[in-house]
Amino acid sequence: MKTYISKITPMVSLVITMTLFALLSSCEQQDYPPNLSTAPGGGTVSTYKAYTLAAATTENIYGRVVFYKYNKTITLVQMGLYNGAGGSSYTAAIFPGKVTAAPATALKVLDTVAGATGAFATSKYFSITEEGFFDKLDAYNANVTVKLGAVTVAAGNIGANAAPVAESK
Repeated sequence: MKTYISKITPMVSLVITMTLFALLSSCEQQDYPPNLSTAPGGGTVSTYKAYTLAAATTENIYGRVVFYKYNKTITLVQMGLYNGAGGSSYTAAIFPGKVTAAPATALKVLDTVAGATGAFATSKYFSITEEGFFDKLDAYNANVTVKLGAVTVAAGNIGANAAPVAESK
């Protein structure tokens, strides 16, 4: 009987060890393809108008502001600045009239722009929740101004004051 147990014990141990190894390693080795489908109602935003933001100082900070039509009540705004200072935070706003008018009161204050990335600091898009804003953009008498403190570093006319540099309908 001793001989029988001593021959079976190593074989059972080997089978148990191989089974545990297979179970523990197979989960980590499984390669699942990514799920590329979108949730119901999700997708891409394809209707947009883009405007140039020209440098206003010798730092040569310039860029583009893009307005996307999400739906009839939400317009998404995306900012892209080049040559911003790494630790700086820029304020951005929509002001009435042309850039040359330089009004003091903003129509819409946008999110701050991070100097390191040139994009909005808290989110990729800023939402304007005004019904029909995007549809009325062509007639909008305004400009987008980006400032560092009180100094304007980049600005560009939008709406009735400038033709978009790129757009899609």
